[in-house]
Amino acid sequence: AYSIASAPSEKKYVDLIVRLVPQGICTTYVHTALKVNDQVKVSGPFGEFYLRGKEKELVMIAGGSGLAPIRSIILDVLEKQLDYKMTFFFGAVTKKDLYNLEEMYELAEKHENFRFVPALSKPEPSDAWTGELGLITEVVNRFIPDGEGKEAYLCGSPGMINACLAVLGNKGIPPEKIFFDKF
Repeated sequence: AYSIASAPSEKKYVDLIVRLVPQGICTTYVHTALKVNDQVKVSGPFGEFYLRGKEKELVMIAGGSGLAPIRSIILDVLEKQLDYKMTFFFGAVTKKDLYNLEEMYELAEKHENFRFVPALSKPEPSDAWTGELGLITEVVNRFIPDGEGKEAYLCGSPGMINACLAVLGNKGIPPEKIFFDKF
């Protein structure tokens, strides 16, 4: 199962973000055998990860390929010009683990209601990283003063999700306003 990364309005194609998992049957096929213009059969979507939109401020946190559903929500909000303030935290260990940075920076530059905060927990000296440092939970803790009027969307590893749930709970975002997809 993969999350859709394209906007819901897109009817001509589906964007997926597929991380290569060593010895993974499908991911190995996608990365080594699937070619441009090959036909594949897709069914779905079947998930429960979508914009609820009951609060005016959205806190979004992703790691790795967890970018996919977060990207879809961001594109949908911006395309429909919905009245939400969004902050997207994208965490990784080193700079090589981050991707789609240019697109996210461009969206943040074009839309005043969207803030993008990438962070690295252990950058390599060669990364020449000047952005946020620390575990994504530490960065979220620094940027989000409280949970008033916010709902959160998280996608990534179970460890990252669990740690973020604790931070967001301490900020006052109730569990019923935190939506996540662990993988």
